[in-house]
Amino acid sequence: MPTRFHAGIVKDWQRGTQMEFGVQVNVYRTDWATIRQYVNALETGGWDSLWFADHFIPPGADHAEEALTAFEGLTAIATVAGMTKNLRLGNLVLGNTYRNPAHVAKIAATIDTMSEGRFTLAIGAGWYEREHEAYGWSFPSMKERQDRFEEAVQVLRLLIHSNEPVNFHGQYYH
Repeated sequence: MPTRFHAGIVKDWQRGTQMEFGVQVNVYRTDWATIRQYVNALETGGWDSLWFADHFIPPGADHAEEALTAFEGLTAIATVAGMTKNLRLGNLVLGNTYRNPAHVAKIAATIDTMSEGRFTLAIGAGWYEREHEAYGWSFPSMKERQDRFEEAVQVLRLLIHSNEPVNFHGQYYH
């Protein structure tokens, strides 16, 4: 038995729970052949999950770097779903300010179906102001981004968990 772990962790370990390991694969300033090599290594190397970022330009990039490759995360995940059988797949994290939640629900359900239930959807309020500027999207106040996020989560949960058509009439999404 490992002696250097905290007793609570050892107790969980003894119960048979197992920590999972995942990795975020870079989708910026790279090429698809390199990403494919990483994916194949992760699939055969005993990793549990693979994650891609969701930015249209690399965070922190200067204006010259903004023109370099930045693969779109959900499209990359959908492609990787067809290349793998074991890895759980996810995004870190979708920016709600530039994605309609009903459309996100449709994309997420499609990827989850194609991957046979291996997709994890992660969504955030949006933070990268320069990305909004570059694409001509408004960048609301933190309060509005949080309110939009809360409303978007309501829409997503309704759509993902319902077997019937959904009506929603919120302040931001209807």
